[in-house]
Amino acid sequence: MRRARLLCHVARAVAGLALGFLAGCDIGVEDLPLEDTPPVLSSQVCYDDSDCVANACCGEGTAITHRDDGPNCTGVRCDGTCPPNSVDCGRCIPTCRNARCAAACQ
Repeated sequence: MRRARLLCHVARAVAGLALGFLAGCDIGVEDLPLEDTPPVLSSQVCYDDSDCVANACCGEGTAITHRDDGPNCTGVRCDGTCPPNSVDCGRCIPTCRNARCAAACQ
C-alpha cells in the first residue's frame, strides 16, 4: 500500500513538472520560420522593448530597427490604413530580446 502511494506521488510530480514546462514554453522569434519574420536593420544594443521600432511610421514599416536608427514619427499624421505585411498592423511588434531588437510575431 505504501509503495503504491509513493508511485502515485511520483507520477503526480512528473505530470506536474511536464505541465509546468509546457505552460512555460514561449514560441519566440527564434522559433519562427525565417521567411515569416521581418528583417532587423540594426545591431545596436537594446535594453527595453521601447528601444526597438518599425522602420517607418503609421504602421507601414517592413523591418525592425533600434529607435536611434528609426524614423521620427513625432507630428506625423496617419490615415489608419496599413499594408497587410507590415510590422505594426497586427502581424508583429518590435521587441528587445537578448539585448538586440527583434520582431515578436503572431
